[in-house]
Amino acid sequence: MKRTVDQSTAVHVAVREAVATLEDCHPTQLGSLSLVVDGERLDAVPDTSPEESPMLFRYCGYTVTVDDSGTLRIEN
Repeated sequence: MKRTVDQSTAVHVAVREAVATLEDCHPTQLGSLSLVVDGERLDAVPDTSPEESPMLFRYCGYTVTVDDSGTLRIEN
């Protein structure tokens, strides 16, 4: 899954919503994102320089990548 994070949505929220869509559940039913990644740092990725991105981590069995353009990629 690939999507651009809307600027009005925090990246950590977009990640949880996207994974919940893939899992066909509500975001509150997922594990805690804060256990695998710093939410403030994740939210700041679109504002970082290209040299400092992408941010890559595992969440609920998926590999999640967020880059400086605000593009979110989720792969199983």
